[in-house]
Amino acid sequence: MQTFLRLIRHLAAAAVVTAVAGCSAPPLQTDGKEAGPIEIAPLKTYVSLHSNVLLWLAGVNGVSAADTIDCYRIIYRSSDAAGKPIRLSGLLALPRGLPARGLVSFQHGTTSNRQFVPSNLSTDGLAAAIVFAGNGYAAIAPDYDGLGVSLRPHTYYVADDMARAVVDMIHAVRHIRGVPASPPFLIGFSEGAYANFAAQRALEASGETVLADAAIAGAFNLRSISIRWTLKGASRNASTYLALWVRGYATRYGHPLDTAFTPEYAQLVPRLFDTPHEVDDVIKALPRDPRALFRPEVLKALDGTGHHWLVDALAANEMGDWAAKAPIRLYYGTNDVDVLPLEATTTARQIAARGSDIRAVNVGSGDHDHSILAAAPQILKWLQSFRPAAER
Repeated sequence: MQTFLRLIRHLAAAAVVTAVAGCSAPPLQTDGKEAGPIEIAPLKTYVSLHSNVLLWLAGVNGVSAADTIDCYRIIYRSSDAAGKPIRLSGLLALPRGLPARGLVSFQHGTTSNRQFVPSNLSTDGLAAAIVFAGNGYAAIAPDYDGLGVSLRPHTYYVADDMARAVVDMIHAVRHIRGVPASPPFLIGFSEGAYANFAAQRALEASGETVLADAAIAGAFNLRSISIRWTLKGASRNASTYLALWVRGYATRYGHPLDTAFTPEYAQLVPRLFDTPHEVDDVIKALPRDPRALFRPEVLKALDGTGHHWLVDALAANEMGDWAAKAPIRLYYGTNDVDVLPLEATTTARQIAARGSDIRAVNVGSGDHDHSILAAAPQILKWLQSFRPAAER
């Protein structure tokens, strides 16, 4: 009986979604002062009823959307490590008919499919738009370099590249009418939590202000904690994480992929990530034991005996120990096997020792994906504790 009732509720919700999903967002204009071209493509409008049905279907509890939101795909100018111009994409969502209370930048988690990104209304990108724009904020969600419209390999966990993608989108959308120029509130999940740190560090180093940083289930001490744990294969996504990391680093730092991977996986991994594949297909194509991906000399270096360019690059991109100016909250679930809770508690201790306002927040016994669902109401409440942009 309970199963039947759940089915009826889901069918009713699907009918509501279908009824309103065809509504397009109205056009937007820029202020004409942007440094490079900004392309704005209207996507969809979500009324609050539609938004709340979607939040319910996604399992987001304790949060509701009060406002109608308009969603747009934004294509903006950025640059690569050498300063060459590139085009990146992301999602912008605005509350309709009222001035935005502030600017929220949501950094999404790992995806092995370059099209499953916020600008294509991916699940997490759309949920963030609904939660925050649906409560009166201008919300953005960058796709990152190598995802969305960017056809380059994604430079996964490269701090400078991820920072540029976030910071340049923040700068670009401030030229769009309806987006406030207020300090951004950064929210990131998993890979996005790392992107949060990279963006906050870059913004603060340039003299800009960040309102606050809410990072969920993030890996920051890459070499000392996360890679060693991921190599144990506790998560079914372990080999996917490592394949994305090595592919991104090999591209970014100019090394052949077969200097890190065995010949078999050096050939396979680019095919998996450069053409669309379902997540389960990627997992099945990669070894259950993630150590099987690597050449012996890489494993020795990862285990602490010997040197390898990959391990040196990993150490250079650690983000667990730096001095932050804006307050940070690190949310974690105690049963997360993708990113150890030790990451949050260790990072909080490291950064607090530098005089920063940072706390690790236990959101319960959920796993990796559940942590963002549990953290969302707490993050929204924290965001709402800050004065609206117009009052600052």
